[in-house]
Amino acid sequence: APVYLINDVNPDDQIVRLERDGATLTQITFESQPVRDLSVAQRTGTLVYLVGDENQQTLVALDGSGRRELLSGQLAAPRISPDGQTVALRITGQPDAPDGIWALPVRGGRPSLVLADGPDASSGDEVWIYTPVAYAPNDSRLLLWAYDDAGPAIPGGQAVVIEEGQIRLRTWTCCEWPVWSTDGTAITVTGGGPGPDMRYGLVVIDLVSGAEQPILEQSEEVVPLVTGARQLDDGQIYALYLEVLAADFSWEFPFTPLPMRIAMDGSVAALYTDLFPLSDALWREDGSGVLLTVWDAVLENPIAGTLTWVPTPSTYGAALRTQVVGSQAHWADTAQPLDAGDCSLLPQIGWQPPASRVFSAGAADLQARLNALGLQAGVADGYFGDQTRTALEAFQASRNLPTSPNLDCATWQALLGRR
Repeated sequence: APVYLINDVNPDDQIVRLERDGATLTQITFESQPVRDLSVAQRTGTLVYLVGDENQQTLVALDGSGRRELLSGQLAAPRISPDGQTVALRITGQPDAPDGIWALPVRGGRPSLVLADGPDASSGDEVWIYTPVAYAPNDSRLLLWAYDDAGPAIPGGQAVVIEEGQIRLRTWTCCEWPVWSTDGTAITVTGGGPGPDMRYGLVVIDLVSGAEQPILEQSEEVVPLVTGARQLDDGQIYALYLEVLAADFSWEFPFTPLPMRIAMDGSVAALYTDLFPLSDALWREDGSGVLLTVWDAVLENPIAGTLTWVPTPSTYGAALRTQVVGSQAHWADTAQPLDAGDCSLLPQIGWQPPASRVFSAGAADLQARLNALGLQAGVADGYFGDQTRTALEAFQASRNLPTSPNLDCATWQALLGRR
């Protein structure tokens, strides 16, 4: 399937879609600043992402309804709900408002507090810092990861599930963020690569009872290193796994795991025979393969890597190592195409006379898109003048659309869909 990711090479730090052939890249965002984080609504196809620098970020929603700036400030980790209606994110540094997790409508509006950083009634004086992980696949439950502000994020933390504004589950987790099962009934927790982890192995937490079920556990003889784990459609867990003899283990141990299928009784079956460096894993929900972001020490970006598709089982063919370098891969075969949306939300962008011309980030985005098509809209400076108008009308004419000095919905959707 096609994949969205933040490309680390060309274009630098913009969202692209890697098409099914594993080679063709379609540029999706044309921001003047780096894209810093990305989330995808699987039912509506809406993208939300952050642009900006370390001190100030802007939350942007992008789909057939337009490019819409929702919020600016000290923002992190936006996570959109599957239905594309709500985005949760971490907000800090607001005057007279607590740091923590906030939610706001993707259609626009004021954010509302979900959970503030601070002590929990069950944890004494410990001050917990929260980060959203993901909404449940089928509803509005929100999974958070928390760590104690008094100590480092490693080792360990807490997994917190929010349902209808209330904490439904709060339990100790380990060193990677917990991950929803595909049916939303459980979360998997792993203790993964070498390092000062609280515990190594694999645990499944049932969302109904809150009970932990250890699947792979550390012993005096072996240390199970697990990363990138998720329980898929068949109920089994798929992960990158390496079992190390306890006598050989150290924090600096070279972690080159195998893609594995792990049954609930702890039995393990290798899905592929090649070893891979520590990497992110995006499993296909039907278990047909995994898209790895394989980290390379040569790369300057510590979270980026080369995308490699590993089919399972190995009889499906060899692994495909693409030439694409990036991070934060998400499947792009959503229920609706990206260029679908509610036209009533489209921001007003159009030609302005010189005397009243003002900067518009939407105009800069439009100029960059037209320039990418060779239509010479001028420098993407955000000022909608005559050259941009001429380029816009040329694009409209080339798509048999009514010509206009304004960016209407049909024109925007044609630009976004490259039709």
